[in-house]
Amino acid sequence: MPNNSVRFRGKGGNVSDHSVNLRLTIRETEVVCLVARGMSAKEVAIILAIAPCTVERHVENVRLKTRTRNRVHMIAYVIRNGMLPDIPSVYIVDAA
Repeated sequence: MPNNSVRFRGKGGNVSDHSVNLRLTIRETEVVCLVARGMSAKEVAIILAIAPCTVERHVENVRLKTRTRNRVHMIAYVIRNGMLPDIPSVYIVDAA
């Protein structure tokens, strides 16, 4: 079971652990898996048959849930905390 606790630095500089029960939707998980493979919002949108702005919204929702600063930090966080399932081969696109 992954440890989904987040450490916050308070006003006095103290660091405290706060257990965060992160729940990503199925679609958020799909989007994050594809983004973690290096795909752009446009590429993810084509694979999932949704609009690129919807992909960006899912990425932003996950970023806010994980309290991460940017896309790279978000991906590092979800990998470190074991939040990425195995990526189904249906989503793997050959560049050839």
